[in-house]
Amino acid sequence: MSDTASTDLIIALPSVPSVATFTDEKEFDKLYDAILKKVDEHKPDVSTKKGRDEIKSLAHKIAKTKAELDRQGFALTEEWRINKKKVDETRSKIKERLDALRDSVRKPVDDWEDAEEARLQSLKDRFAALDAGRADANCSSDQIAAVLAEIEATEIGDDWQEYREEAAIAKDRAVAALRQNLAAAEKREADARELEELRALKVAKDEEDRQRREAEEAAEKLRERAVKARQYIEEVEKGFIGGEPQPYGILIYELEKKLPPLIDQLGEHAADLHALRKGALATITLAMERQAADDAAKAEEKRKADAAEAEAAAKAAAALKQAEDEARHKREVEEAAQAERDRIANERKAEDEARAKREADAAHRAKIAKDIADALRTMSGRATPEAIAEALMNGDIPHCTVEI
Repeated sequence: MSDTASTDLIIALPSVPSVATFTDEKEFDKLYDAILKKVDEHKPDVSTKKGRDEIKSLAHKIAKTKAELDRQGFALTEEWRINKKKVDETRSKIKERLDALRDSVRKPVDDWEDAEEARLQSLKDRFAALDAGRADANCSSDQIAAVLAEIEATEIGDDWQEYREEAAIAKDRAVAALRQNLAAAEKREADARELEELRALKVAKDEEDRQRREAEEAAEKLRERAVKARQYIEEVEKGFIGGEPQPYGILIYELEKKLPPLIDQLGEHAADLHALRKGALATITLAMERQAADDAAKAEEKRKADAAEAEAAAKAAAALKQAEDEARHKREVEEAAQAERDRIANERKAEDEARAKREADAAHRAKIAKDIADALRTMSGRATPEAIAEALMNGDIPHCTVEI
């Protein structure tokens, strides 16, 4: 290892790898103690740039020493395969311990850098709150006023640290810009309100004109409806609806039930139309009563004629019914006599058939008895109970069957 290279390490290492360093834990502990002594001799100082650089340099040398030891250990594995496992374990221990030592050495400056980054980010965030762009002239005056009040209330003190003067300038610029935006927004909103008032006046005038026109149109339509209603009442009074003649009941219903609520909707024309409707109703009612009287007289005449016709028809029907009853009675008497004759004949037939069946059954039984007796006689003196049983089982006795 060159001298230049050795200056990058925290301690000097032999140019030739020492086997003991990687195989003897005590030898490695001595090496680690030497590194730890160098670290303990260093007094970290994060308050100055030089001190922070020295901390970074020391951590760098530890990392370089770790890399050199790892390289030497790896070289030994090529030369000494038998001790590879121990070398690898020592390499792992070197990495673990020196990484931890490097991190512990560097921690003060890392903590300082993290705190410094957080401090600067906090100041940047506070600067963002001083931006007049949060509420430009197109925003509402209320929104601009709220942002302006917030920025005006922001204190520019020592807590701004090295950015105090810059923050003061940013605040003044933002306040000036927001006041200008507020004036522009207030003028724009005032102009809009004035325009809205003018528009409201025009809308009110247009509404008044519209209502007047609608009232005139409604009055004309009401007059036209009244004229049509008058014409309709006059048509109904003559007995017609839609040009077609109608019965009195429909005409009276139109005048008495249907038209009144419709006429009530015609305002100032309603009274005259109701008077006209009542006169038409009286005319129709009188005509209906006269028609009813004429219809009643004609109905009475027709009733009398129908009664005489009905009486004659009733007499003819009674005579016809009497003739039909006599004919039916005659048929019923004849049918009853024939039914009695048929009954007697059926009874005699049934008796003959029953007697013939009894005689046939007796003859059949007698034949069977004779056949059995003949079979037994053929056995002569052999007709013992045992012989009879054997003959029955052998089927030698006719008409007798033994189930075995």
